[in-house]
Amino acid sequence: MDDRKVKDMVYTALFAALVCVATFMIKVPLPVSGGYAHIGDGFIFLAVILIGKKNGAWSGAIGAALADIIGGYSFYALPTFIIKGVMALIMGAVIEKLSSSVKCKWIAGAVTGSVWQVLAYYIVGSLMVGNFLTTISEIPGNAIQSAVGIIVSAAFLAVFRHTPIKGAGTHLLR
Repeated sequence: MDDRKVKDMVYTALFAALVCVATFMIKVPLPVSGGYAHIGDGFIFLAVILIGKKNGAWSGAIGAALADIIGGYSFYALPTFIIKGVMALIMGAVIEKLSSSVKCKWIAGAVTGSVWQVLAYYIVGSLMVGNFLTTISEIPGNAIQSAVGIIVSAAFLAVFRHTPIKGAGTHLLR
């Protein structure tokens, strides 16, 4: 196995752990669906920016699903794995598609991925409780979670800009 593959695996595992801890440690319960809001999305956004779309998606999916499993929300683990992975892929795709002249294109990617996440959790939560009306009340909580995630990632980016991860996708910071 070459050095690049080992580095990719290590960074992916590191960000999966960061996502898991950030998701697991601070939880704000969402009463209708039984889910919760957290700051883990910020680390998913960071993963996409620093290690790329594919590895960021794996990190986000694995880390968030693990947080659900160890936190007693195992019924959400599979939907979370899919939703967070797709959110990261959407973010990465938007970053790749936007012109290099666009400033802070990662924010556009994070917002677009977040819209997917909010809608997907609304649908999953509605299916779990069997009602599409009562789970509307959780949309603002999920939207705030995404907004806080963008703020968290922006704060950490200020630090990571000055200490780039060698070999990672830090070119996405521009």
